[in-house]
Amino acid sequence: MYGPINAIRSILFNLTFYPFTLIYCGVILAPLSLFVSEATTRKGVHIFCKGCLWIARIFGGIKHEYRGADKLPKDGALILAAAHQSNMDPILTFPLRNDVTALAKRQLFSVPFIGTLLKKMRIVRIDRESKTAHKGMDEVAKHVVELGRPLIVYPQATRVPVGQKRRLKSGAFHLQEATGLPVYTVSTNTGLFWTKGFWHRSGTAVFEIDGPFAPGRTKEEFMTLMEDKVVKRSNELVAEAGYERLLPKAD
Repeated sequence: MYGPINAIRSILFNLTFYPFTLIYCGVILAPLSLFVSEATTRKGVHIFCKGCLWIARIFGGIKHEYRGADKLPKDGALILAAAHQSNMDPILTFPLRNDVTALAKRQLFSVPFIGTLLKKMRIVRIDRESKTAHKGMDEVAKHVVELGRPLIVYPQATRVPVGQKRRLKSGAFHLQEATGLPVYTVSTNTGLFWTKGFWHRSGTAVFEIDGPFAPGRTKEEFMTLMEDKVVKRSNELVAEAGYERLLPKAD
């Protein structure tokens, strides 16, 4: 399915990416998160993301293309509702707005180093297992507005490989309702190339931004927008790359 060239590239990518991640995070990011400012820590993460993209291009043959990046404001708070197919997604997001914040499970905050880094970067803690988790959106909204930063949310809630489908969550709708902030969407085909497994494909991963979408839609209208921009448009990018055969058959 991947071919011998992609197999060789996948091996080279994995042999490079994982040692780079362990060494960089252990030697650079860990001390930064303990001893320097948030701004300096974020610069360290920015360099890490750039390094990952360089490794992907050189060793994995995975290039990337931003579309619509000029639509994204350079500062100020906003909501970024993004498709999530790959670990490449947040790595592509950070260089665009390295003041971005996100939601993370509360359990991660107790993990050594990771918890310290999340706290330093003011990542928002949520309890996904709680039956009242949705009620915490007001606190999240207040936090985002006070910081004046973009918040990335994944309506699919987790990584969804190409060809699979998950019911979309309505968190982005409730956040817009609570904040009045514009929503920008991200469509992507990253899961074709930087896959969830060991074997990857060479090619160009597209990261496409659209918006702004102002508040005022009903929940049904908003979720239809998410389906069109996050799911259907991502499928179109998969087909554009020549992999329509991997998409689910239309009902």
